[in-house]
Amino acid sequence: MIFDLITIFLVGVILLLAAFTTLQFLGKFPRRNVADVVPYLRRTEMEELDSLLDPIQEKNIRFQLSRLEFREWQRKRVHLMYEYLLRMSHNALVLIEWGNMESGHDALAPTSQKALERQALAQEMVRAATELRLYSVLALVKLKLWIVLRMDAWPLDSGGSIPALREVFGIDALATYSRVRETAGGLGESYGLEYQQQLNGRI
Repeated sequence: MIFDLITIFLVGVILLLAAFTTLQFLGKFPRRNVADVVPYLRRTEMEELDSLLDPIQEKNIRFQLSRLEFREWQRKRVHLMYEYLLRMSHNALVLIEWGNMESGHDALAPTSQKALERQALAQEMVRAATELRLYSVLALVKLKLWIVLRMDAWPLDSGGSIPALREVFGIDALATYSRVRETAGGLGESYGLEYQQQLNGRI
């Protein structure tokens, strides 16, 4: 009986994931080119993200505040981290679509060294952005559970610490996001310094 329930649950989860994937595919942006990148990116402040994932800062604030004050402070930080994860996931998808377009375009006629370099950068950006997308989706699921279970009120060693999200399934958030910014900036440079600056200002 229990095995049947587990099987039904797993099948239901698989069907939901399949439906979600289908909806994502149907809603995919049509041929995202270089002009369709910067306006669609959502700003993510790396300094703020670094601060949220800093375990020393969290511990120091915990000792400075009362239990009730810390709980309120932590709850706001949990929601801020959730917002940044949504932006990271969105930006990763935009860059994946752009990188795939660049790779396909240059693959048709890699007639110059510049075209080959652009193709290599696009492929590296897609790899980094895919890793970031995976991290952000997994971290969002985990953080959503924290919000539902009100883990901001739990002891830090019980799993309610935001810096514990810095690495999920072996993927380091800050290191991966830095790779994404670096590769996107490199690809953006091929379209001019002004475009690169606009791109860096949005990611």
